Amino acid sequence: MKRFYVVASVPLLLAALIPIAASLYLAQRKAHDDQIAYLTSLADEVLRRGIASRQQLVAALNELDKDASPPCSQASLARMQQMVGTSFYLQGMGSVVDGQLVCSTLTLGSGPVPLPGKPMVTSTGISSWIGARLPFAPEQPFNIYARNGHAVIIHPGIVIDMPVLHADVSLGLAIIAPKALIRSRGPLQEAWLDLYQAPTHSLVESDTHHVVFRSSKENNIAALAAAPKALAYEGLAAQALVLAPLGLFASATLALGVAALTRWTLSSRSRLRAGLRRREFFVLYQPIVDLQTGQWAGAEALLRWRRNNGTLVPPDEFIAEAERTGVVAHITRYVMDRVLEDLPDLLKASPGFHVSLNLSPQDLVADGPVQYLQQRFEAIGMPPGSLMLEVTERGLVDIEAARPALQAGRQIGASIAMDDFGTGYSSLSMLESIDIDTLKIDRIFIASIGAQAAISPVTTHIIEMAQKLELDLIAEGVETQFQADFLRERGVRHAQGWLFAKAMPLAELLAGLKTQVGR
Repeated sequence: MKRFYVVASVPLLLAALIPIAASLYLAQRKAHDDQIAYLTSLADEVLRRGIASRQQLVAALNELDKDASPPCSQASLARMQQMVGTSFYLQGMGSVVDGQLVCSTLTLGSGPVPLPGKPMVTSTGISSWIGARLPFAPEQPFNIYARNGHAVIIHPGIVIDMPVLHADVSLGLAIIAPKALIRSRGPLQEAWLDLYQAPTHSLVESDTHHVVFRSSKENNIAALAAAPKALAYEGLAAQALVLAPLGLFASATLALGVAALTRWTLSSRSRLRAGLRRREFFVLYQPIVDLQTGQWAGAEALLRWRRNNGTLVPPDEFIAEAERTGVVAHITRYVMDRVLEDLPDLLKASPGFHVSLNLSPQDLVADGPVQYLQQRFEAIGMPPGSLMLEVTERGLVDIEAARPALQAGRQIGASIAMDDFGTGYSSLSMLESIDIDTLKIDRIFIASIGAQAAISPVTTHIIEMAQKLELDLIAEGVETQFQADFLRERGVRHAQGWLFAKAMPLAELLAGLKTQVGR
């Protein structure tokens, strides 16, 4: 009898384990396919940027070949500067003689700059120096491409600077002939290039990684994206160890696991929406100070989230979740409603005062939050100039798509500011193609003031560029009097930071404004 039960239990056990094994196999295949699809999308984007960069590079060298001006002459450098200003991917141009960058738009007055090692020459006749160091930014490598004595300078990260889901995901751009890696990001191994059979699109595997190649034979370049195989199967081994001993109970456990996984996937979106319903989000205001008078000229509206249990969620964390789950537009409208409620009291306390609102790239769409703001603003009859809309460089990658939202802001008299300027790859052409009033200098550049950091010249360059374009400047993250004096002496009118005031509730802001009016 005992043996009967043992034998009878075998098919029951198999019936339970086979669906589990099939589910695990399908989950493994899907994880593999999802990773390949994700890597393919990254490689396609790198290739698109690489082709655009390559085409601008070649077009610039072709134009320089037509220029009859003597190398390094004022006329030649002026022509180069004009071309750089209208190019998204080119940071500089110059002249190369005997392995030296004898002059360039980035090294004016620095003298000849020796270039590292022997150049690599592509099948198209372009000499390349990868990782060259220039005097104005000695810790930042640049790629230099030259032909017939003319040179183009490109920041190596501009093509591959894009968000990835995991730090171990690698991106790269390579020349097909001869095979050579010219730009990379993440733990990328040059040996992977040997696995690639040019010039086809392909998936290759090393011992540890999946590597997707996408190529353009016409432009002699290939893009690659790679990720550890283990990332695709993270958690599957542990799940199998739990399920296998459970036998007949494994199917139910697997169903519960899928349900839990689904709830976890949706939990971020649900938490954010629940927080909005419960009004767990609140707005603080950080004053923007006039450096000449010391008066508060405006304030930036900053969103904070305190859960019902009292926990404060960091803004960087919940804003990223909101963008990932598609809730950010709802959050932006929530902030707009709170600011429009507070605005009458602020304007009564200080006429001419303005509040700045931060916009996510996902907000810059037709019939989005800015158009909602326009309708509400006009309905309550607020005066023009009482709002500033802050957009980031990544929000203006597709300028035409963002233009209707910016125009809607203009129609209610809002000024437009580019936030965190200098941390991306904005070019002069981008600034000239959109109607920007103000540049906000990112705190990483302000922190270098007085620290003798290599990044300090960039701060001065941003100030000078804004003044030439007749743009207002707001310096973020000012924490010392030395920084404030440095900025004031160079004509920067406005600043914000802990030196002046931290972000505060509306009541404290109103009290501060009344104190200033009473001076």
